[in-house]
Amino acid sequence: ADGLVFDVMAAIYVATASFIGRSYGRGDKREIKRIYFVTLVLSAVIGELIGLTLVLLGPHFLSVFSSGPAVIDAGMYRLLVMGLSYPISAFMDNTIAASRGLGKSVIPTVVVFMGSCVFRLIWIYTIFEYFETITSLYLLYVFSWSITAIIEIIYFAKIYKKQMQFI
Repeated sequence: ADGLVFDVMAAIYVATASFIGRSYGRGDKREIKRIYFVTLVLSAVIGELIGLTLVLLGPHFLSVFSSGPAVIDAGMYRLLVMGLSYPISAFMDNTIAASRGLGKSVIPTVVVFMGSCVFRLIWIYTIFEYFETITSLYLLYVFSWSITAIIEIIYFAKIYKKQMQFI
């Protein structure tokens, strides 16, 4: 299910980077900001719509993989947690794409590595080890996306402001 959602949302991120890069090359400050916010909202809404659709159609979707009630129940729990969380990943990924459109890719890559890999390892060895529940494992996505998104948004705002001084 994650692959379905993330592939659709990734198409929007590619467009974000491309259109922001084009607008940056033309020196169009307002268009950069507009593209960022439009694609951010679009990817968050699409992520939520697909996530909710997966939740609503969950038993039918999951029956493709297994007919066992315990498997479907476990799958539904994951679909519920993740299906409601996909929009949060849009804030992280869309902002990374926007930074790339402004020609900045190294810092966003380091930040996403720290948030999506290092933070998650720390979470597993602390929070998950303490609670030892599947919920504490699933919530690591929401927290890592949120923290990474906040840092990425701050970085994008700074580079946008700095880059726009020269246009």
